[in-house]
Amino acid sequence: MTNSVFEAQWDVIIVGSGAGGGVVAAELANQGARVLVIERGAWIPPDEIDQDELAMIARLYRDGGAQTNTDADMFVLQGSCVGGSTVLTNAVCFRMPEDVRRRFEDYGWRLTSEELSACSAYVEEAMHVCELDPRLHNPASHRMAEGMRALGLTPGRFDKAFDRCIGCGYCNVGCGFGRKRDSSTVWIPRALEAGCELRPRTEALRFVHRAGHVDGLVCKDLESGLNFTLRAKRYVLACGALHTPELLLRSGLGGRHVGKRTSFNAGAIVFAEYDEVVDGFDGDQMCVHYFGDGYAIEQIQNPPMSFALTMPGWFDEHHAAMLRYRHRVAAGVLVPTRPVGRVFRGLGSKLLTRWFDHPNLAFQLPTEDIESFRRGFEMIARIFLASGARVVVPPLATYTEIRSENDLGLIAERLHTQRDLVGFGSSHPQGGACMGDDPSRDVVAPNYRVYDTNCVHVCDASLFPESVRVNPMISIMAVAKHAASIIGSLVDRNQASAVHVC
Repeated sequence: MTNSVFEAQWDVIIVGSGAGGGVVAAELANQGARVLVIERGAWIPPDEIDQDELAMIARLYRDGGAQTNTDADMFVLQGSCVGGSTVLTNAVCFRMPEDVRRRFEDYGWRLTSEELSACSAYVEEAMHVCELDPRLHNPASHRMAEGMRALGLTPGRFDKAFDRCIGCGYCNVGCGFGRKRDSSTVWIPRALEAGCELRPRTEALRFVHRAGHVDGLVCKDLESGLNFTLRAKRYVLACGALHTPELLLRSGLGGRHVGKRTSFNAGAIVFAEYDEVVDGFDGDQMCVHYFGDGYAIEQIQNPPMSFALTMPGWFDEHHAAMLRYRHRVAAGVLVPTRPVGRVFRGLGSKLLTRWFDHPNLAFQLPTEDIESFRRGFEMIARIFLASGARVVVPPLATYTEIRSENDLGLIAERLHTQRDLVGFGSSHPQGGACMGDDPSRDVVAPNYRVYDTNCVHVCDASLFPESVRVNPMISIMAVAKHAASIIGSLVDRNQASAVHVC
């Protein structure tokens, strides 16, 4: 096809519309910059979201929720829609812990405690963050809280980004009632109102560059199948901790440390059963939590399909357990992993570039993190037993039932490697394009610019040199607020850019 060229008005092109991309788009557009956001997924408004789990997971999740590491013993859940993974969260809002910020400072991050606090407060106000209404707490959370108090522990309550939530319990497949605050309902509308342009169903393929000077971004229209090149003065990568490194690798940018030091808030779900009906699904999914030594426990009551997907057991045994769904409750154990993962381009990505659009992920839990999981599983088992559960089922490949504290030793006996876990995975990938002040170690400079480029910036969880330990949405948004002020100061708004379609 003959190339055609037309003038565009973009100062900044942002790849990704989630927690990082949405905030940067809104802030830069409101500063007067001419902004274009491209997003691989579609924009799916609340009136197109329902409680058909299978259909919604297929539409909203990257790879229909089937994205895994190379060993296929870990799933990684990420959104593929306008708003990114924020559309699929339980709206849990934690600020970045101060000890985590201090560790990031050791890497050269120029984000003071005062700046982070101010940025966090700004995004929390926009997201309407407040403590979850106790009237929305599901019955399973009451049981879990009872068990915690029986052991002398204090149940923690969640702050969430809701707007008159009705507690339907289907947060992980979007919000069909429009009550959840996320990037698609807060930041992207703000950006559009300020003049930003949005192009869904558009995939970024690679940068065109010479000696670090970037001359364009090759993209693909996923509706027509056509490739085209976009040009701007600056580019912001905000497509997540797997796909930002992948795009840099495809482009030959970022240096030899791209994809390295990938970490997670990784988890697996422990189940318990009571003699009486609990109906844990009757309310919000996540209501109470507890932070232990190297792990967090978060009560999570999934709808039937998601509940079944992560529950241990086979065939008749699994079927019988699901028939007692109303009696069963669940809680996740989350461990902030060491940054030992790696995103890379495998053989398929290198040889089948036209068809293969997936990053490869190598990750195996180190011994220290396995030990954290053992402690977390033992603690939640104690909590469930103290609340009157008749049996606790940890997520082990060897089916295990714990009926008393005498059985707790089975966890250590049967959990030695990642493959000993069932339903193990993460929706919180981090790292892979780490920010710091050492170009021999880091990919991104403290001004959010990729070291070996003149105009490419990164603003998502791939910046984090270590796991932030808590649900990261607010941390990403607060960092994005900080990044927007720096990137905005670098934008020259006087020179137009162009797009080439071929």
